[in-house]
Amino acid sequence: MSESFILEFDYKGIPQKIDCTLRVSAYTYQFLCSTDKSEIIVEKDDEGNLRAMEADPFSKKPDKINPGLVQALMKELERILY
Repeated sequence: MSESFILEFDYKGIPQKIDCTLRVSAYTYQFLCSTDKSEIIVEKDDEGNLRAMEADPFSKKPDKINPGLVQALMKELERILY
């Protein structure tokens, strides 16, 4: 089962639109979020906190995604979920 949605928020005064897909499996769920530079998987860790990782960490990319943008994305997901 998967469901897509768009997260809209401001990061450093710049509007962001990030496409996300909810992916549900037996006992867990993940969000696959696509930015202009890469895809990020956001999921809960063992302690129940959200963590983010690159969907394909081994592919060659000219630019890494901004860590501040990833934190803002996670805050927005937390705001929606909790």
